[in-house]
Amino acid sequence: MRVDRQNGKLALILPAVAGLGLLAVGLMLLPSQREILPAERRAQPLSGVSSTLPSATPAPAPASVPPHPVIAAEIRTATAARLAALTAQLIADGVPVTTAQIAYDLVAAGRPAVALAYLAARPDGSAVATWRLRVDLLNRTGRKPAAAALVAAAARTRGAVPPADLVAAAYAIDRPDLVVLASANGVIPPPDTRLALDLARRADAAGRGDLIALLDRATRADWRAADPWLAIRLAARDRDVAAGLRAANGLPVDQRAAAREAILTESGDREGLRAELVAHAAIPGARPDTSAERLLAAGYRDDAIALLRRAASGQSSTAAVSRRLLYLMGPRPGADDVAWLRQQAMQGDTQQQRGWLSSYVERDRPGDALAFVSRHPLAAQTDVMLMRLSLARAAHDDNEGRAALAALLDGRPLDPGQLATLSATAPARIGPAQAAEIARRRIAAGVAGPRDQLDLAWTAWNAGDAKAAAKWLDGQLASTPTDLPTLRLMADVQSRIGGDRAARPWLERALAQTPDESRARAELLNTLGRRAEAVALVETLRADTPDDPALAALHARLLIARGQPGRARALLAQ
Repeated sequence: MRVDRQNGKLALILPAVAGLGLLAVGLMLLPSQREILPAERRAQPLSGVSSTLPSATPAPAPASVPPHPVIAAEIRTATAARLAALTAQLIADGVPVTTAQIAYDLVAAGRPAVALAYLAARPDGSAVATWRLRVDLLNRTGRKPAAAALVAAAARTRGAVPPADLVAAAYAIDRPDLVVLASANGVIPPPDTRLALDLARRADAAGRGDLIALLDRATRADWRAADPWLAIRLAARDRDVAAGLRAANGLPVDQRAAAREAILTESGDREGLRAELVAHAAIPGARPDTSAERLLAAGYRDDAIALLRRAASGQSSTAAVSRRLLYLMGPRPGADDVAWLRQQAMQGDTQQQRGWLSSYVERDRPGDALAFVSRHPLAAQTDVMLMRLSLARAAHDDNEGRAALAALLDGRPLDPGQLATLSATAPARIGPAQAAEIARRRIAAGVAGPRDQLDLAWTAWNAGDAKAAAKWLDGQLASTPTDLPTLRLMADVQSRIGGDRAARPWLERALAQTPDESRARAELLNTLGRRAEAVALVETLRADTPDDPALAALHARLLIARGQPGRARALLAQ
């Protein structure tokens, strides 16, 4: 009985002890934290996709199982065939190892080429789970065409690989065109705006317009709105003006007008460009001067002038927009511009009308301008009268010029500048009274001409007023004391006032200014009673010019004055 009880106890204790032993062994076989971390690092996919690209789901990693001691011993040295055989043996023996795990271990050991050969040697090496790894290994080992072929095959086959893996792999080998192809084939979902924009930028950089068209068919994402300049560039390449203009509307407001103008200019659409510029100029708040310059730069001079005319209406002729307009009109504008200038000259206050009148008369034909100004409401004002005088001279209309001159000399005050203008624009032939009045006005204003006082002296002398002539001559001699004509006239004036004695000092002063060998000197010598010197001088002069009739007549007079009429008759008879 005791033996049976002991055997019963053993039947209960032994299974429990055995179970505890198995649990202890199992705990010992579990991987430590030190073993798990390397496995996790080996399971990470290869890098190569730019962080700026759309994120991709990494390739499935193998389970975090430590390498079998047999594999771990040979992972850094064994050939791909040896490792493939070991894998097959271990799997046959029920050891939990996987092809993907060993391939990642080879990558972690720095043996990508062996990893690639190992996958090729394994029957499950071409499974979907290793597709991303195979692409990365082919790319890393310099077999980029083979990697591209692998991705291209996947891009044509639905369900071959996860879409995220395909996108990441295509970017890793710098073949984003395969993403476009995969999307067009329905292998991956249509790209979102961010991915589509990146694909479009890369296609543009590569000059692949065909990929842009394929991308447009593959997705409805509005990637052009995210980069209007790219859309404009692509539209220009396709010569699609409408698309370029639509894209320009997505630019910041301050850039749109310039972009639209550039698009139309590049396309050669002259009418479209003109319509664009004119429409922009009509926008409330648009600066007319800036808009006019853009029209002018594009070759639309008439439109620029028309725009400036609208802007200058009601403004003074000195406003900036008016000055620019007048410059563009030039010295001889067309009939429309002349008519507009006439209209402006009739509007505004007096100062504005004067300004536009001045601009108008500079640009119309003198005769037509004279007729218009003569009818203007300001025609009788001094400044406008001076315009009329100048226009009459330019039009060779002496009658109108003399009439304007008479009106200006009607007693109205004239400042020095106005007197200078009057003198410069007066008709070439005017009456003595008007000439004298002009001279008196200039002298009184302090702007006398060099001969004004001498001219007034002659006027007084011719009128028989010797005293007035003497007064004007005194003023003339104060500024030109050695002027021979002034001295001669003063001698005559003094002779009339005080006789020969009063005239003699002036004759002496005139003689001092007379050239030594001249007929004028001979005449002065005769007047002074120095006839012998006069005769000798005339004979000297006649020796040089014996056929001069004026000298011969003077010679005869001198001989008669000396009481030699016979010689004088003989001389004249020769």
